[in-house]
Amino acid sequence: MIRFLRHNLIDKALWDNCIRCAPNGNLNSWSWYLDIVSPGWCALVENDYEMVFPLPVSSKAGIKYIMQPYFTQQLGLFYQSLPTDNKLAEFLASIPPEYKYIDLNLNTSNKIDPSVNVSEMTNIELDMNIDYKNLASAYQTNLQRNLKKAAQNKLALSFEVKPEEMILLFRSNKGLELQHLKDSQYKIIQQIAKESIKRGLAQVWGVYDEYNQLSACALWVISHQKAIFLFSAVSEQGKKLNAMPWLVDSFIHSHAGKPLTLDFEGSNDDGLARFYCSFGAKKVTYQRFKHNFLPLAFQIALKIWRKSRRKLKLS
Repeated sequence: MIRFLRHNLIDKALWDNCIRCAPNGNLNSWSWYLDIVSPGWCALVENDYEMVFPLPVSSKAGIKYIMQPYFTQQLGLFYQSLPTDNKLAEFLASIPPEYKYIDLNLNTSNKIDPSVNVSEMTNIELDMNIDYKNLASAYQTNLQRNLKKAAQNKLALSFEVKPEEMILLFRSNKGLELQHLKDSQYKIIQQIAKESIKRGLAQVWGVYDEYNQLSACALWVISHQKAIFLFSAVSEQGKKLNAMPWLVDSFIHSHAGKPLTLDFEGSNDDGLARFYCSFGAKKVTYQRFKHNFLPLAFQIALKIWRKSRRKLKLS
């Protein structure tokens, strides 16, 4: 039996036990993560939390809707044992009709008929469970050239950059182009970084130039045998020094041979996709489900908002 639960009725211990055991569990599905990105989230739960489906609910102007939160790539149905073919459709049909708009990214293990309000999204992942020499041999020629240049730039690596420093670097560079991003969004990524570091799941790595200036940094969070490239920042000088490819290569070198997948979390942006794929990473698809009964004015406003969010991770 599938039940809809308001936030205050969710047993988070049982929830996290399901996510911990789920073969398709991910960082985004932990209760603590959902608490940060979608306070008051609700859920669909089957039986004794054998299968769970988080619902990042919200409302505006009296209209209730469900929308993928910032810094949350994939949600959908999570399970401890493989569901039947129609189970995902059952869960989607169990979302209360009071939610007039639904825009949710499912996870890579969730598949429904593409004719049912579904579009394909692209993620990019690199299996690091081989030695570094073999991983590096798959790097594209242009990346190898840039890494050789970076090696001559007297770059230094730090594993203890503060989240505040990373966010300041982003806001002082790419953030200047993204005027739609508000303090609330930066607060979310800061909370994610601090909580995941506190739980021993994350580090913020930084690259300093020869003058000890922070040139690039990245937040790496490890969960369910995936190392997620969750947030990054680079200065204009850092771009000239090839600091970001050097940083990613350093992470790959450090984790090569481990049963770990580097999850670049994107991208549907062609430029970023080329950069990620230059490390030998492969494209993986997941589905985006939409259900829209909003008035036209709300549909237009939400379309503009979603388009602006796609630019968030450009670095």
